[in-house]
Amino acid sequence: MNIHGTGCGILDCIYADEDFSGPGYRTAMSGTTGDGGLTPGRLVFSSALERFMGKPYDEVMALLNGGKTPDTRNLGGPSAVSLAHAAQMLADAAFAVRYYGVRGSDETGDALEEKFSALPFADVRLLRKDCPNSRVDVLSDPRYDNGSGERTFVYRKGSLDEFYPADLTEDFFDAALAAFGGTALTPHLHDGLTPLLKKARRRGAVTEVNLVYDYRSELESPGQKWRLGIQDDAYSYIDLLLADQEEALKTSGKPTVREAAAWFLEQGCGAAVITRGRQPLLFCAASGTTQRAGAFGVGRGLFQKADLTALPVCEKVNQELAACPERRGDTTGCGDNFTGQVIAGLAEALAAGQESGIDLREICIPAAAAGGFCCFTVGGTYYEKERGEKRRLLEPYISAYRSQLART
Repeated sequence: MNIHGTGCGILDCIYADEDFSGPGYRTAMSGTTGDGGLTPGRLVFSSALERFMGKPYDEVMALLNGGKTPDTRNLGGPSAVSLAHAAQMLADAAFAVRYYGVRGSDETGDALEEKFSALPFADVRLLRKDCPNSRVDVLSDPRYDNGSGERTFVYRKGSLDEFYPADLTEDFFDAALAAFGGTALTPHLHDGLTPLLKKARRRGAVTEVNLVYDYRSELESPGQKWRLGIQDDAYSYIDLLLADQEEALKTSGKPTVREAAAWFLEQGCGAAVITRGRQPLLFCAASGTTQRAGAFGVGRGLFQKADLTALPVCEKVNQELAACPERRGDTTGCGDNFTGQVIAGLAEALAAGQESGIDLREICIPAAAAGGFCCFTVGGTYYEKERGEKRRLLEPYISAYRSQLART
């Protein structure tokens, strides 16, 4: 089974021990939405931060943390990280996970390609662009929010801004599952998302979209609804949409997550999952027919109908972090690992012949454990010492989480 994904794959430069209460950070924090300042949990463009601060980016970083070098560099991006996790979970030779993306022509691009090479993808297609590689500076404060930790992201433009729909080769669409992750950071793919989804559906693929903070839209129209597809028309071609709470509210334009989830289904999404950090995640799925060519045909909805349902966070992760704070990594990539486990679970369900009536709750349960497990590492991508290591390490947390749910 082919699982093909595209969207944001980037090099994360992680500063793991920042202090958002320090004088430099207090100066750089946003006052109003879209003003270009830093906001915990959100992303800002480096060019906007420069305007906000009135100085070059290197001087901004010197003010924030003395201009120190990153603690680590890791594979990042909502598409690449989620697919890396899916590839690690789908160790069986029956599955082939491939990533389609771009890289720059500089040392950062070389480092990105090296990070990909250490992961169990069936193939990584990185089209070389004659420009710097995109990167994200991840500024992480492990003490923020009473020790729960939080991070803020500064996006430095480059190769992802030169990623076009035409860069996706035809074999991308030869997939049982097509995943589009964080396309708001690949603006040409984001604006062309509807025809890409439509083509994937026409070729028989199940489609999954996971969102990312759309700073471009926020910068252009502060406080306004974000579009998905240039005409805001992508939803009817999405089988499963994943977002965090803020992304769901801003993309739907609704004031509550309940209304946002309902709106996504009304627009034609087959199902929606909304993560909310330490609060319970929410999921829902529609009934009705799914128009799709190929193996899955036209039938009732891919998922069992589900009214909006909540699932709590994994207590075992929180308990272990409280007992052993030295094991804490950061929260970077928790949502992306959640998404990767959703992709893996959906692929396994399809491979088992479940062409309709998939239980979304059963997909979300291991995903919640996977999202929590990410807190034990710095950065979102886990590098295995041996094939199957991550799946083996994750299984006790999934088992404990099932026991937790059985008690409630």
